[in-house]
Amino acid sequence: MDETTDILIIGGGVMGTSTALHLAERDAGEVLLLEKSALGAGSSGKSGAILRQHYSHEVSVRMARTSLQFYGNFRTGYGHEIGFRQPGMLFVANEAQREALERNVELQRSLGVDTQILDAEALRAAEPDARFDDDALGAWEPEAAYVNPVKTVHGLAAAAREMGATIRTGTGVAEILRENDTVRGVRTEAGTTIGAAVVVNTAGPWAGRLLGRMGLDYPLQAIRPEQAFFEPPGDVEGRPTMYADLLNGVYWKPEQSDWVRVGKLAFDDDEAVPDPDHYDEGVSDDFVAFARSALTDRLPAFERAVSWGGCGALYTVTPDAHPLVGAVPEVEGLYLASGFSGHGFKLAPAVGRGLAGLITGTDPAPFDPDFLAVDRLRRDRPVTVPYSYSILG
Repeated sequence: MDETTDILIIGGGVMGTSTALHLAERDAGEVLLLEKSALGAGSSGKSGAILRQHYSHEVSVRMARTSLQFYGNFRTGYGHEIGFRQPGMLFVANEAQREALERNVELQRSLGVDTQILDAEALRAAEPDARFDDDALGAWEPEAAYVNPVKTVHGLAAAAREMGATIRTGTGVAEILRENDTVRGVRTEAGTTIGAAVVVNTAGPWAGRLLGRMGLDYPLQAIRPEQAFFEPPGDVEGRPTMYADLLNGVYWKPEQSDWVRVGKLAFDDDEAVPDPDHYDEGVSDDFVAFARSALTDRLPAFERAVSWGGCGALYTVTPDAHPLVGAVPEVEGLYLASGFSGHGFKLAPAVGRGLAGLITGTDPAPFDPDFLAVDRLRRDRPVTVPYSYSILG
């Protein structure tokens, strides 16, 4: 080997930097993170970075709650600004989804989440500029927040460095090295080798490719969701609440630029990305028109909003829209955290803490090693959700 380290992390997005920070905080040994481009250059940099606790499984709620609290305390605890904002989030459904909505809200409240069900009258009182049918129903989560994705990745990286981790950008990994059933390190795209007893693959859309080169087949697919941006009309006062509108199939959130980002809740029809190094980063006119129509159906004033186009982003998805996280059973010392299917920022601090716990043999809570296990789909144990949109979890 040209050099060695104790723990090597592949990928400088929110998962990699969170994992590096939590490992460094536990004094797990020498931690080296390699990023092929710049920090946050893949999926993380274009994320909406929404932080909500509205999930339908106890493990997911606990992980999202831990992560939300981590972000909320980050500036005080680590001294780095990550653009934490807390406008709250409204989940809009109708009477047909009442049973699932009430069951989920009951679970969340039992775990300490501040959330409540609103009927159509209460929705109109809370959002007087919005339009709701008589059978509309909503779940309101005032604690829901968002962060600036790029600032957050850089903040996590800076905190990890301050704790002793080494973060190296412009260094791509071409291959994860193994000897029989044990990981040995990596070979970089420059041809150098770095030895490590533990390798953590948080390479997002590139994670499946690296596993495939080892002869491992896991269901990780990169896709291209589109997002549109609108500037609110000048006579609209205040910043809009974040929404997950199950009836129109979209979510939206305010950006720190005062624009509003709109994206689809479903990603089943999104284009597959065979090569995440080369994909269309633009947005189609059809999607911008769809996003405006869905947004103005709920908020009529946005018919007059100025369009600022949009972008094509990257998701790495799995068949059950939940990530594969933990030890890779075929190779000792190899760990995986990928396939977040839109849940990345919501869960990243809890995932980083969980991986650090697994690697050091300490408590990984609130992460549950079996719930998101890397091989759970092979064991026919998918994560199921009560909503038609699996991204809601």
